[in-house]
Amino acid sequence: MSQIVIGTAGHIDHGKTSLVKALTGTDTDQLNEEKQRGMTIDLGFAYLNENFTIIDVPGHEKFIRNMTAGAANIHFGLIVIAADDGIMPQTIEHIDILNILGVRKVWVAITKIDIVKDEEWIDLIELEIREYLSNYNFEIFSLNRINNLTGEGVNTLKRKILSSSYQKKSNNSGKFFRMNVDRFFTKKGFGTIVTGTVSQGIAKVGDSVEISPIDIITKIRGIQSHGGNVQRINKGDRAALNLQNVKLNNLHRGSVILSPKIIKKTNRIIARISIVDSTEWVLKNGQRVRLHFGTGEIMARSIIKNQKKISKGDAGNIILNLESNIPVALGDRFVIRSYSPMDTIGGGIVLDPYPNQHYANKNVIIDAIPLDPKERFYFLVNSLWEKLKHVKEWEKIFINYNNIEEWCDELGVKKTKNNILYTSEIIEKAKIKLKTYFKNFHSKNYLKNTVSFETINTFLNWCPDFLEIVLNALIIEKSVKKLKGGYCLSSYSAISLTKTQAKQIKAVEGFIKKSGLFPVHNSDIQKFLNYNSQDLQDLIYLLNNEKKIAGIGNDFFIHQNHLRTILNDLKKYFGESKEINVSDFKKLTGLTRKTAIPLLEFLDKNNYTIRKNNFRIIGQELHE
Repeated sequence: MSQIVIGTAGHIDHGKTSLVKALTGTDTDQLNEEKQRGMTIDLGFAYLNENFTIIDVPGHEKFIRNMTAGAANIHFGLIVIAADDGIMPQTIEHIDILNILGVRKVWVAITKIDIVKDEEWIDLIELEIREYLSNYNFEIFSLNRINNLTGEGVNTLKRKILSSSYQKKSNNSGKFFRMNVDRFFTKKGFGTIVTGTVSQGIAKVGDSVEISPIDIITKIRGIQSHGGNVQRINKGDRAALNLQNVKLNNLHRGSVILSPKIIKKTNRIIARISIVDSTEWVLKNGQRVRLHFGTGEIMARSIIKNQKKISKGDAGNIILNLESNIPVALGDRFVIRSYSPMDTIGGGIVLDPYPNQHYANKNVIIDAIPLDPKERFYFLVNSLWEKLKHVKEWEKIFINYNNIEEWCDELGVKKTKNNILYTSEIIEKAKIKLKTYFKNFHSKNYLKNTVSFETINTFLNWCPDFLEIVLNALIIEKSVKKLKGGYCLSSYSAISLTKTQAKQIKAVEGFIKKSGLFPVHNSDIQKFLNYNSQDLQDLIYLLNNEKKIAGIGNDFFIHQNHLRTILNDLKKYFGESKEINVSDFKKLTGLTRKTAIPLLEFLDKNNYTIRKNNFRIIGQELHE
């Protein structure tokens, strides 16, 4: 069973830590400084039972950074508001952070009702809370009144949490492991320990993991969760990992432990930014801001393309240039705070972690990227149509989602035989580009009535099975036809040679034929006949296409009559011997090593022979 993580939220001295202690029996103020100050500085953790973990976060504005680190991995919120104060500035900031990070379900505890003797005042506070929270997308499980002295209301709240229908969560945690580090230390006899909350996937003792952004691969020597040793952890689990051969100076708050080679680092992202209503800040183009990803903080500058600023209550797609490389995935949420003074401005969600690899025209594309992940998947597949990706690559890009196969079915995204994803829209774009390619080819190579599949694919650099699909689609609609030598536009007319060209092609064939069994190099033909280089290439292409000569590689050519002679001699040789080496082939044909090697490679390629180390044996084509 995956643990459910509940995060506290609320103003300083509103009783968050006291409430957690009353619910769990655990005092989360563990640091001496916390004891002395009477406030929570760092994150504290307590277990309600085997399924519920509570993260107690700081309330003082100076420690908001730690609060965002805790909120990064919580599923539900526990909003704590003192009856004597009501909603205060840090209450609002915490609530904004919960909302920014996608927390949608909360419990509310009105504490210190023992201080306020007036029931009507508490009623007003409750009304104020309900009205304020109605501005958000929260589902309020319950609103509870807590007496800090007597403990009244604590058991009721605990019972409501434990009986929640959300106790049972899906174990569908994703294919890849990821955990943000919030603490790290050494323990005598064990070595380096890191703690955090598993944001996705599964990890087991003995698994190899990567520490990012420093790119160190290590192994998990041991795991503790829920106060004991375990063999594996799942999404939502609070865990301590004992890492093999890792030094403390390799770690920092913000380090990420993840499956190796899954998330590439980036220093530039496209994100959907929302500015909270409670701020007076305006996000401007070029503004330097603090981004809180997971448990880490990074500086960045905003690039706002189509508007000069984003004001409070507004949203927009922007580029963020990060001041260092970090592991960020599509769909990751983050908090934006001002550089100085440090106030929460808003939050965002990563729409594309690698825009430099995806888009040529960023001015056009940014605002078009959808917020909905399924729509974004379809959008990106179509945007990257000339760099089609395997379904496994898309799973890595959409690491925060486990719906790729489902989305493909719903959206009509298709797969090639090698599981490369494409759409009907992509086919139409590809057909246009391919027809344009044929038109250009025919105009520049007027003597060539066809172009080979390999030549097309080399030029376009598409995956072969996708090119095959597009070509077949064009053949079906009769825009393209397939001939013996390759493909051409259906409208392309048959070649009609001029008298000069007919004379030249006869001369080229005669020169190659006269060379006998010796393959002749292109440069030798050029030197002897002194034809224009392009014209010669076209003439050779025609002869090759008409099966009068054969190109055997490295720009060597042999007349088909002589090739048949060599094949007949070779077939007779194999009738008496099972294998032939280069030396014996040279004796059989009278060729030099310079011409024998490319000819043998040609025979291998066309299955006349099969290479076995330094020997050749008879191939299927020579058997027939």
